[in-house]
Amino acid sequence: MRIIAGIYKNYRFPMYKGDNTRPTTDMVKESLFGILEGLIDFNQLKVVDIFAGTGNIGLEFISRNAENVLSIDSSFSNFKYISAVKKELKIKKWDILKLDAIKFIEQNTDTFDIIFADPPYDYPLIHNFVNSVLDSELFNKKTCYFILEHIDRLKFEHKCLFLKKDYGNTCFSIFKSK
Repeated sequence: MRIIAGIYKNYRFPMYKGDNTRPTTDMVKESLFGILEGLIDFNQLKVVDIFAGTGNIGLEFISRNAENVLSIDSSFSNFKYISAVKKELKIKKWDILKLDAIKFIEQNTDTFDIIFADPPYDYPLIHNFVNSVLDSELFNKKTCYFILEHIDRLKFEHKCLFLKKDYGNTCFSIFKSK
């Protein structure tokens, strides 16, 4: 697992088998970020990475010069792992919280340009989570992209569904507000 572009390009993450983590592969990341490069300017971007796992996606955004990234994960071991990577790389613009995803959506008052979420494929509350995000001020207060990484058998129908991409059994559903 490595960072594919930007100031941390080729950074290799320390080996980790965390709590229910399934890091996004390099090929899938390259495709996703290729799509995003055509849609957004990474400078000044505020990103929240929910179900952050190893912090792989958050660090990819930081490497591409996002203004700030907030990584959320409810697992203490994942939180510790991401914090250690942040410390090793001496990154100031990366905030990490140990918090439940749905509680974060319900309690958050900040806004973001990108909401990225990669819940475990067996996450039983996936539809509740997605509906919570799509109904939240977090998503609707300003123009925002909500990128959901999920297993291919899940289907999401919503007026804000902007793009869906399949990569084997991994899919991205991208929703856009406003």
